[in-house]
Amino acid sequence: MRKKSRKSKPLSIRDLTSEIYKSEKISKKIDSIEILNSWNKITNKLIQDRTEKVYISEERKVFIKVNSSPLRNELENNKKKLLKELQKRHSNIKEVIFT
Repeated sequence: MRKKSRKSKPLSIRDLTSEIYKSEKISKKIDSIEILNSWNKITNKLIQDRTEKVYISEERKVFIKVNSSPLRNELENNKKKLLKELQKRHSNIKEVIFT
């Protein structure tokens, strides 16, 4: 009987982790976490406490959910400034949407 040979050579840990990172679900979650960390660096404690959720869509739009209507209005008024600050850290962001 003949032994079957492997079709590919073993991958290094570095190559393997990069393949895992490239999978859509993991990279999207990591991007969301990195954007949340950036959001926390850009904003103050009051805004951070009222931020419920930060996530990114496939179209590279960042959605930020806040639990205060007056705060949402203030963030909308300063949207361009906040977008520029986020784009400094994450150049792939196209838009910020407050919900």
